[in-house]
Amino acid sequence: MSNNQEAVDTSAIQIKITKLEEPDYCLEFEMPTELIVDIYGRLKEGGYDYSQEQMSILLSKICLDEGLDRLEKNSIWGPKLMPGTQPGKFSENAPFVFTAIVDAAPTEAFEEIDSIPIQRRNLEVSDELIETELFEQRLSFGSRKSFSGKLAYGDEITCKATLTVDGNDSPEFALDNCVIRVPKDGQPLAISAFKCDKGEQLRGVNVPGNISICLSEQQDTSATLVLDVSSAERITPCSIEHVLEQYGTPNETILKAQIKLSLQRNFDRENDKNMRNQLFNYLLENITVPVSQRIIEGRWEDMCKEELEKNPEQSELSEEIKNDLRTNAEASVKRRVVTECFKEQLKIILSEEDVQEQICDIAESRRVRPEEVHEEFVSGDKMHILANMVVDKKIFNRLKDKMVFTDAS
Repeated sequence: MSNNQEAVDTSAIQIKITKLEEPDYCLEFEMPTELIVDIYGRLKEGGYDYSQEQMSILLSKICLDEGLDRLEKNSIWGPKLMPGTQPGKFSENAPFVFTAIVDAAPTEAFEEIDSIPIQRRNLEVSDELIETELFEQRLSFGSRKSFSGKLAYGDEITCKATLTVDGNDSPEFALDNCVIRVPKDGQPLAISAFKCDKGEQLRGVNVPGNISICLSEQQDTSATLVLDVSSAERITPCSIEHVLEQYGTPNETILKAQIKLSLQRNFDRENDKNMRNQLFNYLLENITVPVSQRIIEGRWEDMCKEELEKNPEQSELSEEIKNDLRTNAEASVKRRVVTECFKEQLKIILSEEDVQEQICDIAESRRVRPEEVHEEFVSGDKMHILANMVVDKKIFNRLKDKMVFTDAS
């Protein structure tokens, strides 16, 4: 079929291209009957008996490929059927007609970028940090015993964790069966990917029961973290020798060297992530690019629907939440546009090796096998997220010559 399709003279397709609100274009297609009969006949000769639906899909693809070639512009979101119009319908006795809308990726505006300010943190892994991590390892392999009473560093609680921003109808997250390690002074309180510096509000609290933690940092922003603790365990740390056995490490000196390397790598990983966030925040604030309002509208509608699904008892979202979601939709769509444009401009190409390296990086940070991370992303249909991480890293590395680094403590 492919050889027959390549031989088809697509120049006979009539295409009217109209510029709409930037960056969108309207493409009106009319494939003449003679060309339709030619394509259909070639398929028949090749032994392909396409249904009306299959022919409609094929003719649409041929038209869109030709339309994008004539437009001579790349698209980020791809062509869609023009809202309010009907898709093309195959017939041997009539032209194939339909109208599409497509965005054109910006090709300019990046000359605006001269220098990019980036704050870079530095860390010297001290003996104290190594000893703290070694104790965490001893806790991980230690013996556990259920208890009730006042929490102390090293205890673990199982709870439902709910974070609510004051004034919002729905929580930022509500996680069941969270296992949280009570941190010591100076360590963050970690709940899944969320972290805060309020660990001192856990120590000395009686459990089981509810723990309410105020996260108010500024006058205009406050939130409450509620931990509904169902059970607690007190951990007796194992010996250093037991940790050595678990890792197959010959002695404590080598183990501490491994811990130092691991801490440094984890710090570098978080520092790189922070600097990439700074980069893209700067780009979003300082680059002016046309962003399709229809894409923003569609993304906003999806976000509103998702928000309502999280709270089935709600029939309608408040204006404040809808406005917040629209702001988020605008930011996420512009982020995608900026990323895709730099990917194109810098000619960034992804490989299987790049994705595998990202998987290994995540696995190392979580202390799990790479196979577990791979399965998580595959089963969740989220491989595109891994690809996006790789693209962000490559863009960051390619733009380093424009960055002005300032060291921060």
